[in-house]
Amino acid sequence: MVSIKDVAKTAGVSPQTVSNYINNPGIVKPNTREIVARAIESLGYIPNASARRLRMRRSNTIAIGIAPVNYSRVYDRLLHALVTEADAHGIRVILYKIDSKRDEIRQFASLTAGSDVDAFVLTDTTHDDPRIGWLNEHQQTFVLFGRPWGVPDMYDVRIPWVDVDGRSGVSNMVRYLILHGRKNIGFIGWPDFSGTGMDRYLGWKETMLEARMVPESELNDLHIATEDTLNDGRRACVSLLARRPDIDAIVCVSDTIATGAVMALPSGSNVVVTGFDNTMSSQSLGFSTIDQPLQACAKEIVRIIQEELGTIVAEEGDNDGKHMLLAPSIVIR
Repeated sequence: MVSIKDVAKTAGVSPQTVSNYINNPGIVKPNTREIVARAIESLGYIPNASARRLRMRRSNTIAIGIAPVNYSRVYDRLLHALVTEADAHGIRVILYKIDSKRDEIRQFASLTAGSDVDAFVLTDTTHDDPRIGWLNEHQQTFVLFGRPWGVPDMYDVRIPWVDVDGRSGVSNMVRYLILHGRKNIGFIGWPDFSGTGMDRYLGWKETMLEARMVPESELNDLHIATEDTLNDGRRACVSLLARRPDIDAIVCVSDTIATGAVMALPSGSNVVVTGFDNTMSSQSLGFSTIDQPLQACAKEIVRIIQEELGTIVAEEGDNDGKHMLLAPSIVIR
């Protein structure tokens, strides 16, 4: 069986350097890391993960909650990306069930009491999210997927997050529609208590005003808010078109609502509908949408966790590596 001493001999370094590379690579010089990595690969050495966790008093595990079905349209893709990225760094991902924010805090208490996890990934962030305060109070490492809506300082270093810039994504979609001749562009969004929904709404509103497509006094005629279900999307589309029959495009806050809107359009309608999330619905029905860069999000989440735990060192010149707003892309169909 290959040992650390064998790796050290092949790499021409000390066994302690190999141990540092495995347990705390941030303190090893980059060129030395490359030499040790090549030696490990050539010898087929597999570190003893259990012994490593005992030495470092860490579980080498991150946890993320599973909510009820349809809780998040992108959850499965995010989870796959997160597990893939974590696995590349030798980190395990465990799942726990959640039915509410308070239920999730109960899970935090249980998992941290047994030292079962090193960090948590939180999804579905909301205004005044109680999970953030609990984790900070109990000095637990975490990263949000989504911004901490409603906090006094969104860039508080105690609240690391990774999010997708929905405002810019919707703005780019509206610009695309304008450039392709659409003049009366409506928007179906979520109720205004949703931080994510408001962010996407502002992308539509600001772009419409900047392009002088509509006076601000008429914006409300082109906008309607509804819950995130197919039937609500259908009803919202019918109401919006009854209010403004001249609408020639509808930007929707989600693919779910867009699906309902497409189904509500009369046969032969020339109204263009767009969504957000690039789900199977948008692919099946053929409407344009906005795609979230979930692989990049997962990579940043894992990086921040590693930096928070001290297993890697932040890159020099990284002034705010704890808050990452990533650009989505529009998918035209």
